[in-house]
Amino acid sequence: MFDKLKQASQLAGMLKDLPRLQAQMEDVRARLANTKVEGSSGGGAVRAVACCDLRIDSVTLDPAVFRGIANGSASDQAYANRMIAEAVNDALQRARARMAEEIGRAAKESGIDLPPHILEKLA
Repeated sequence: MFDKLKQASQLAGMLKDLPRLQAQMEDVRARLANTKVEGSSGGGAVRAVACCDLRIDSVTLDPAVFRGIANGSASDQAYANRMIAEAVNDALQRARARMAEEIGRAAKESGIDLPPHILEKLA
């Protein structure tokens, strides 16, 4: 019973601080929109840069990958396409991890201890 009262008290405190928490989350979102991470595949032959608001900023291909796409066989082209997808997915995975880290840090600074499985779902 005391646990429920404690949780209700914490919830009331959070609701009272809601405007401050919303402003803090907006700051986190703005920082994440300007934070970039890089993913790669093919030993760095394909690199993708993602912003931490889950937008792809750029994809860079080694000239050999271009040749594989332009002049290669169907299997070479398929391999190049897979490498591009892998690099983009790697960048997005890193961006999600950074988002979870930043959201967790902001929550902790506000006195909210979010479990890791909740942070994963937020990112």
